[in-house]
Amino acid sequence: MLKQELKKRNLPKILSREEMIEIMQREEYGYLPENNFEWSVSNLKNIEARFAKGNVVLSSVDFTMTNKNGSHTFPIYRVLHQDGKKHPVILCINFDKVVPNKYFPIEELTESEYDIITYCYTDITSDNGDFTTGIAPLVFPQGRQNDTDCGKIGIWAFTNMRVLDYVLTLPNTDEKNIAILGHSRLGKTALVTGMLDERFTHVFSNNAGCGGDAIARGGSGTPDAEGNFAVEKEFRGETIDRITQVFPYWFCENYKKYAEQNYGTDFDQHFVLASIAPRNVCVNAAELDYWADQKSEQLCCLAASEAWESMGLDGIEECDHYLTGGEKLLNGNVGFFMAPTMHFLSRHAWQNYMEFMRIHRNK
Repeated sequence: MLKQELKKRNLPKILSREEMIEIMQREEYGYLPENNFEWSVSNLKNIEARFAKGNVVLSSVDFTMTNKNGSHTFPIYRVLHQDGKKHPVILCINFDKVVPNKYFPIEELTESEYDIITYCYTDITSDNGDFTTGIAPLVFPQGRQNDTDCGKIGIWAFTNMRVLDYVLTLPNTDEKNIAILGHSRLGKTALVTGMLDERFTHVFSNNAGCGGDAIARGGSGTPDAEGNFAVEKEFRGETIDRITQVFPYWFCENYKKYAEQNYGTDFDQHFVLASIAPRNVCVNAAELDYWADQKSEQLCCLAASEAWESMGLDGIEECDHYLTGGEKLLNGNVGFFMAPTMHFLSRHAWQNYMEFMRIHRNK
């Protein structure tokens, strides 16, 4: 049934990784800055030596990025084991400036084998159209000049890569098992990060929706008359028109030209996921998150699976129905699950991401 549904969407065929990345940067996310930055860390603070259940240390460092246009510093929080062993790492670009927070289920995380690195996205640059805050003026000292210059998603993704530069210097980092995780707009950011940086072996996209992990062709929903989305109304799917009106600064200017028809002429969001192959990607949709268009999120994973299958790997597990809350498909290199929640990075999601990473560790 789902394959027939996918055929109706008439998606562009999967291209080479290089071709898909070029299209997605030029037409949607913009080109990221050149890596002419140096980075450094300072001011190590051991916040709690026996954090949560006592088997990890919570600490922070100040992370500074510098280029010829100046420097910018922001805090990074580290939840690290101290047993001398190599640990897989999850980088989580977060909405909150403090640890712990509502997106960060401490007990579940600290009793796991994972080291966690987290930092607040607005400490990097503000979530608005002001490109004079944080690192943005170092990237665009004269403001954005071209229709293909990246927006804030690109700046956040670029910073994720620089933080990874640092994480790879930590002695207990298992460099073969590193994930990037983000929720909502930061789920889009995680996908762009994974698309461009092959050092991330796992990419976790949580409720990314329009401009992220939901294919745009065939999305049927519109907001109500007041422009709001409500869980009791089962319309599905934020549109390109809507997202580029409200959040134009997330993307490059080129993306706006697709607002009226609501899809790109020669691309769709399955290109982002497919560009991650042969590495691993896992998408969480939420049962009550109609705005993100859960059906289109699952179909996006199915469409992208062709990239893995062409390499002799496994895409998403075979499934003949749209998932409901609590169901999961984690055994393929493309994972997908449906959280029984609203739009949220929940314990349920974290547990499934960690399970997915355990299944595919070292693969």
